Amino acid sequence: MARLVSVEHGLDPVKEHLSNQGYQVVDPDEWVRPVEAVIYRGVPLAASERRGVAENTALVNAAGLTPEEVAMQLENKLG
Repeated sequence: MARLVSVEHGLDPVKEHLSNQGYQVVDPDEWVRPVEAVIYRGVPLAASERRGVAENTALVNAAGLTPEEVAMQLENKLG
């Protein structure tokens, strides 16, 4: 089964790259089961935005990173 990750709206190149790498990508407001990682940009997620995010979910700030760099950070965090 593909790894499920949530990618913030507006990060379309990241979504496309991760999909091409075999990830199942969902929008933050669409997941129905826990995701393994949340990709966002800017400030860390506020508590209200962490609904359904497990304590061990990887968080990757995509601000200033290329889609390839985001994928590398994601791989490092997920192992």
